Amino acid sequence: MGARHIEITAESVQLGFLASDLRGLQVLDIGCWSGGDVLVLSGLGAAVTATEEHAGSAGSARRLMELVGCPAQVLEQSAFRDDPALRQRFDIVYCSGVLYHVSDPVLLLRICFSYLRPGGRLIIETKADTQSDGSACRYSGTAVKGWNFYAPSRVALARWFLDAGFHAGDIQIHTRAMQRFLACGVKRQAAALPESAGFSRPGSWLEGEN
Repeated sequence: MGARHIEITAESVQLGFLASDLRGLQVLDIGCWSGGDVLVLSGLGAAVTATEEHAGSAGSARRLMELVGCPAQVLEQSAFRDDPALRQRFDIVYCSGVLYHVSDPVLLLRICFSYLRPGGRLIIETKADTQSDGSACRYSGTAVKGWNFYAPSRVALARWFLDAGFHAGDIQIHTRAMQRFLACGVKRQAAALPESAGFSRPGSWLEGEN
């Protein structure tokens, strides 16, 4: 598991993206893998729900929670299984090391936006393209082991946040020492999808006021 879970959450606290006391807050950890982030977020006092689509990792995370007595719920399901019952339920959606592993990052960010309560925040840690100018993305795809799809530039990541419903003034992107991005977007209020043309789930509840 290593120390990356502690490092990324600690950096999030230092940047002001994450509070050091999460008591009373509902947190969704998307793509928890073996559960390291879940332990840290729970340790900070949050009530954590986690999702993980990889069956073996989800099982490991659940077993880890049992061993240490952590009450977090770990669901074995895809991040793309959008659930209207989770609409505006969470104060924080935490998604570390996941965004570049998905084939539709804007859809994932829209789902995250819809799960946040007004005033809530989305925290993203991701592989990045820190060398390109403009809204460029490096693309690896399945030809490269590890499901590394898109590595966005700073501008591209910011525009993904905008297209998911966040406002420009509520988005912060930090370049980490290892040339990855740590980003935060605050949802000020419910909002409809800014542009539905080309949206990969046409007519779904995700297009409306969420």
